[in-house]
Amino acid sequence: MNSPNNAEYIVFELIEEYLKKKPFFSIEDIVVFINNRVKLNPDINKNKIEKIIKKLIKRRILIPGTKLMKNNIIEHPVRNEIFNLIKQTPSNINEIMNAIDIGSNQALWHLSCLEKFQFVRSRKFDNQRVFFNSDLNPEFDELYFYLRQNFIKEIINFMLEEKKDFKITEIANRLKKNYNTIKKYLKILQSLKLINVKKQNKKLLFSLNEDKFFEVRNFINEE
Repeated sequence: MNSPNNAEYIVFELIEEYLKKKPFFSIEDIVVFINNRVKLNPDINKNKIEKIIKKLIKRRILIPGTKLMKNNIIEHPVRNEIFNLIKQTPSNINEIMNAIDIGSNQALWHLSCLEKFQFVRSRKFDNQRVFFNSDLNPEFDELYFYLRQNFIKEIINFMLEEKKDFKITEIANRLKKNYNTIKKYLKILQSLKLINVKKQNKKLLFSLNEDKFFEVRNFINEE
């Protein structure tokens, strides 16, 4: 769609024109519309139109059944605000609703549009659906998700300050948190390789892997 003489560009422009008049479309209807408009163009026939439309659909530039196209998906102010929020930090629907002050139905609608056109993607953590900027590397989803949680931050900050090995009971007592909850999050941090674990007198001792933590934190901040 770079050159005005390009068949794909012409079809794309006609699709935009069509969608301004019709809120929804079927492939059959839009092919007929475009074919009627390009009858005098020897380079574009019905088969070519269908191929171009299927290509646009495959690239998620166009979604059948909706008037939205990728180039105008974030023109809506609320949708744009949601997208910018997710770009700043992965968020679940409750966080999005609270940050932007919208209801669940409105949030779900805009999120579905953003996800259909691959501006965002989602993944489940701890029974909650979290939305990520599609440009972020999915390999680091767990890091993006867990390192923004206040409970995790509290444990990490405590270990950064104390700089020693701890038993779970010590961390739970110092932070005044439930033992099993601390144990759960230490396991998560261990799986992320942010915690060192060693045995001493049959007891597990935990300490922060500071090198790994600062490496990860710097990487996430750069993203």
